[in-house]
Amino acid sequence: MKKFTVITPTWNQAEYIEDTIQSVIGQTYKNLEYIIVDNCSDDGTREIVEKYAKEDDRILYIREPDKGQAEAINKGLERATGDIVCWLNSDDYYYDDKVLEKVADAFASPEAPDIVVGDAWYCDKEKKLTEYNKSNRGVPQWVISRWYYIVQPSVFWKRSKLRLDESYTYAFDWKFFILMFEQAKVKYTEEAYSVYRMYEDNKTGQDNAKRKYEIYRLQEEIGVSKWNTAWCKHVYKVYEAAEKKNRPQDKKRVDFWSRLLFHLTGKRICSF
Repeated sequence: MKKFTVITPTWNQAEYIEDTIQSVIGQTYKNLEYIIVDNCSDDGTREIVEKYAKEDDRILYIREPDKGQAEAINKGLERATGDIVCWLNSDDYYYDDKVLEKVADAFASPEAPDIVVGDAWYCDKEKKLTEYNKSNRGVPQWVISRWYYIVQPSVFWKRSKLRLDESYTYAFDWKFFILMFEQAKVKYTEEAYSVYRMYEDNKTGQDNAKRKYEIYRLQEEIGVSKWNTAWCKHVYKVYEAAEKKNRPQDKKRVDFWSRLLFHLTGKRICSF
């Protein structure tokens, strides 16, 4: 029976983390360890986590300063002992209590995958489901390198030595999966594994010049397409200037052209 390691990085998410914890420890698949890495929250997160850790010895609670989400996840990866690893942010949760059972079955399938990817729902702050996100089954790696097709909490992989690049704030997961998918055997399923909470303060929902710079930087690093790299650089420069001059309309304009180019080039140029 394969063992799972679920990692949750957190900082001041008392409003949501209980949903996350309950969705993990409530899984019908019981062979798991749950590592929660807390950047010294001061909003009540500690009390919530400690309450559950006292009741469930599968929970390992690490409370110490970190320099960002990537470092926190890496701390969990270093301590992971499971055969199958994943991370679930402290404002997201699993879709139902049989997710890990389904993932374990997928790993045990004849394809013998290294990575299992499922679909996901988006929801709002109140957990109302708003949009279904398919995992884009069968999307080749070169497309993943241009556009982040994978919804992170619905990705599970065999434990490896690969770690997150802590110099990134926004695109560390994108880079991680590009590198992981390069030589791995991936199985895509048509199951919803996670619910991804979208709201104003959510980091993924923050589209700013810093995020656009990291997308451009990542394109330069992986060197897949000079045209896509050039466009990502242009978008970053527009965002940077728009924020300095307080011209949000410039962002909307370049976003329009980004979407148009994305469709006209068959998804070959993208700065999302």
